[in-house]
Amino acid sequence: MTEHNRHFDGVDRHVSPQFGKDLRALFEPPGAVPQEVDKAIADMAGTHLASRKHVSPRRLVIPMRWAAVAAAAVIVLCTILYTTVTHDTPHSAFRIPHSVDPGRADIDSSGRVDILDAFRLARHVESRGQAQTEWDFNDDGLVDRQDVDIVAFAAVRLDKGV
Repeated sequence: MTEHNRHFDGVDRHVSPQFGKDLRALFEPPGAVPQEVDKAIADMAGTHLASRKHVSPRRLVIPMRWAAVAAAAVIVLCTILYTTVTHDTPHSAFRIPHSVDPGRADIDSSGRVDILDAFRLARHVESRGQAQTEWDFNDDGLVDRQDVDIVAFAAVRLDKGV
């Protein structure tokens, strides 16, 4: 035994004969199966299985043909679904430049591009104040929400390109 259940080591597990007899009476089958019944069941099973041994090859050809047709249909369906999903994905509404010049995207002149730059640009867009042309990061001629998104993406990008 282990250290955790050492208290079971010295327990006497001897039961009285009457208790053992009562347990056997509870869990033994109610009666023995007569030899004739056992033999009759075995014979019936043998004749049933013997009749199933000879399956004609023609019976196997038809299901194999249907299995081949089903497999071909699955392959065609998967190919159609794969090509539709990979080629018809909607593109982003705005172009995210791969590298935003850190000096250009640093709107609050803190020396780094962070989410506060995007926040300041968003506040400026909401106030509809005079925008600086260098804040147009997607070169569409407007300083709008898309430019804020570009600065935010540049701020949270893992590979800053530095």
